[in-house]
Amino acid sequence: MKKHPHWPWSSLVCLGLCLTFLLLVPGVDAQQQTYRRLNFSTKRHVLAESVRLPGNFYSGEGEVVIAPSNSATCTLEIDSAAVVEKIRFIIRKGAQLRVRGALLRECQISLDPGAEVVLDSCAMDRCEFNADGTQSAEPAKLRIINSIVSSGAWLVPMNSLGLEMMDSVVIGQQSSIGGLRLETGSLDKLDDVARRPNIRYTRFQNCFVHASILLTSSQVTFERCRGSFSGERPPIGNGGTKPMVMMPIRWVDSIPAALPTQIGDGVGVLMVEQPISGGCSLTAKVENGALSMDGLTQTEPKLISLFLPQSVAEGTSPGYSMGTASTSSLPSSKELKLKQTHVNGLLVMPLASGKEAGQVTRMNMTALPGNSYIRFNQPVGTDMMTALNEVNKFVLLRHEGMPRGLDLEIAFEEKYSGKDGPSAAVACALLVESMYTGQTWDPAFAVTGDMNADGSVQPIGGVSAKLRGATKGACKIIAIPAKNERAVSDILVMDGPAALAGIHVFSLENFDQAVNLASLQRQATLQQALDEFDVIRTVLLRDPRQMIAILRSAQAVARLQAILEKAPNSLSAKHLLLYAQGRMPSMLSIGGSLEAADSNALALLASIRNDFKGAVRNLKQDELGGALNRLSNLRPRMDPRVWPYVDALVDYGQIVRTEVLNPARTAAKFNEMAGRANQAGSLVNAAKEGLLADPEVREDLGL
Repeated sequence: MKKHPHWPWSSLVCLGLCLTFLLLVPGVDAQQQTYRRLNFSTKRHVLAESVRLPGNFYSGEGEVVIAPSNSATCTLEIDSAAVVEKIRFIIRKGAQLRVRGALLRECQISLDPGAEVVLDSCAMDRCEFNADGTQSAEPAKLRIINSIVSSGAWLVPMNSLGLEMMDSVVIGQQSSIGGLRLETGSLDKLDDVARRPNIRYTRFQNCFVHASILLTSSQVTFERCRGSFSGERPPIGNGGTKPMVMMPIRWVDSIPAALPTQIGDGVGVLMVEQPISGGCSLTAKVENGALSMDGLTQTEPKLISLFLPQSVAEGTSPGYSMGTASTSSLPSSKELKLKQTHVNGLLVMPLASGKEAGQVTRMNMTALPGNSYIRFNQPVGTDMMTALNEVNKFVLLRHEGMPRGLDLEIAFEEKYSGKDGPSAAVACALLVESMYTGQTWDPAFAVTGDMNADGSVQPIGGVSAKLRGATKGACKIIAIPAKNERAVSDILVMDGPAALAGIHVFSLENFDQAVNLASLQRQATLQQALDEFDVIRTVLLRDPRQMIAILRSAQAVARLQAILEKAPNSLSAKHLLLYAQGRMPSMLSIGGSLEAADSNALALLASIRNDFKGAVRNLKQDELGGALNRLSNLRPRMDPRVWPYVDALVDYGQIVRTEVLNPARTAAKFNEMAGRANQAGSLVNAAKEGLLADPEVREDLGL
């Protein structure tokens, strides 16, 4: 997930609470008349409890009011791959609307003071933004990140919305109201506003630009726009105070042809000639007058009210006897045999150093009063929610429905760290299976893997790190996707046989194999294979110095072969046998090679993404030298197709190291060095992109 710095929500509110300073421009009224306001029916659905909606195509009948009860908070979350249209969302004080990776079309978002809305990686087509027009001591908060805002209108000044926007694109906004509400008595404080810009790294195209927007825009591009100012006269205030704060802005093909050098008292414009980085990373297009996002498949629209708890009167608690259409429309299902269960999963967690480490984590499921949803008890990333949607389909097919009036809530042992990726899918499905069947899972078992709705187990990333993490925990039976088997041979190449002797790794092709492995009542032949491997593990780990000699003995080879006859998907037995017979791979897989290169070059890759000057200032000589030595030493064990990428990394690192050891004495010398570093960094990116574009590499990586 993309990380953003914390921005102060109240930075625009300091402008004041009383009078409005409006900047009128000839022709504005005519422009406003061309925009036709959206109309919504008076039918209202009041949501008083938190709900997460999975990807779907939702339409409205009127208004959805998010209004927390007197003793609770209330959040409506709409997950990625959703399309939402023709709904007026009203967010009351203390409530939240959070939308990520969705397309909103012809919706209005109306915020009360104290309400909060976060729109992340969204496309908004012909949407309106509205709020209480008066200033408040507790303003609204509207945060737009990495999104596209096309047509539509701001119905109140931006600071009445508490707007903060970053890495976004605004297209075709023609409303003159979309500026700042300015108190006449605060015009001598404009430089304070400019020091806390609320619109950053954003692009406006074909928009009417209210002059006050420039006060809060930093690193913003305006293309083919029209502004409410002309010439050199400051459009705000009297211009008596010389600029103390300069706003970097790019003004391209717009009217007037040039911005005034001063916006208002104490604030000037720094014209940027070169393209400014930023802008939305989404891919969208306009077809038949409507905005569409790549990757979103529109099905038949469904009324959003069918997926929400029963509407309640505002200010009341919802209770738990929902009886909603979404619940009653589900097929009947068996009663749950357990109300709580757990299983061990394998996750990759980020470290402070920037590296990642695998670890075993306990995952719990609890049945709680609700609306027949499987849900997490914390925000998770898009990939994890997509995987959970597949698990939900699998459960509906396998058990013919969901428990009525109950939610199945999943909690991770580490509650406060971010989670993403599809690797928890099999573990989630095992949790549901346990609740329905009453089976409990072996506490020595841990699993990782993605899963489709048909129960087939799919590959994931970071398996080598997860296996290394598993060797440090109490779990000794580990299941991974069959398509990730090369990660096991990579462990042997990098770490030798000790890692595979310490844990018993199995491959999974389908969900039923996971059930058999996790069960405490396993099939007899599988249990025999586990028992025999325990004997080998004990002998091998008794004296690690003798491990290789023992492993190559006739008795060990015969026992490993016997284990494979009983459990053909025992990867530990298979690869230890290959090692004992001298038939193991001599180099890493393509995936393992890329993982090794990237994990040992984190500081170098960060400097390429950011700036050479920062790398020189922050990298330490021993850290840099260690990274270069590790890359050079690992190169012979990597897939040869990765060598050009590793060589480019080493070349870049040598340039950085030269500057660290012998800093340039003049600016000219430093700039020359920086130019060489930027060129070398481009070669690193090109080598990586070329590698990932190779059809054979993509096939080997499972892309």
